Amino acid sequence: MQLPIRKAPPKREPHDLLRGVLEGDGAAQAEVWDVYAPVLRGVLRRSLGPWAEVEDLLQDVFLTFFRVASTLRDPAALRPFLIGIAMRVARGELRKRRVRRWFFLTDDGNVPDAPAPAGDDEAREAVRRLYAILDRLDAESRLAFVLRHIEGLELEEVARSLDLSLATTKRRLAKVVPVVEARVRADALLARYAEESSSTDDDAPLFGRRLAEGGK
Repeated sequence: MQLPIRKAPPKREPHDLLRGVLEGDGAAQAEVWDVYAPVLRGVLRRSLGPWAEVEDLLQDVFLTFFRVASTLRDPAALRPFLIGIAMRVARGELRKRRVRRWFFLTDDGNVPDAPAPAGDDEAREAVRRLYAILDRLDAESRLAFVLRHIEGLELEEVARSLDLSLATTKRRLAKVVPVVEARVRADALLARYAEESSSTDDDAPLFGRRLAEGGK
């Protein structure tokens, strides 16, 4: 006797997911995690560096979302709403890193090294150099740069994720991109990766995710 094949339930639309979350539906909460956790995990890792331990931060993102989900008025904006929460969590982590540097958590005054990301040696070195450049930026400029030029989000989505106006986002990027680009072009290894990631579109991401994730 052949058992009937069970089909997976269809994925719910964002408005159905949000309604389920607001009603305390555990299945809806689990589905939000299943659908968006991979995206948010990647955003956090590329914002903070591939060495970052993001699982606890990811938990914070979803715990915050379940607490403030009722403030989301447009269910179609669920993805940028979640990315926005992730950006607030990332800002907090970057502030903690800065404090740790101030208080000299190692004998030589440097923050302890994290394990290197997987990938070939050249890619690991390129990643290290890229994030050394990003570490010199203020948190808001860094996150705007990552969302636009590593994640490749549209300007409107970058602005919404950072809770900024579109005009402010454009001004911030107009200031930070030339700074990062000049430092990248001055480094032969990074310059080559940037060239490989570039296209004929001036607004295309300066770096692809391959570099940001260590060549994986």
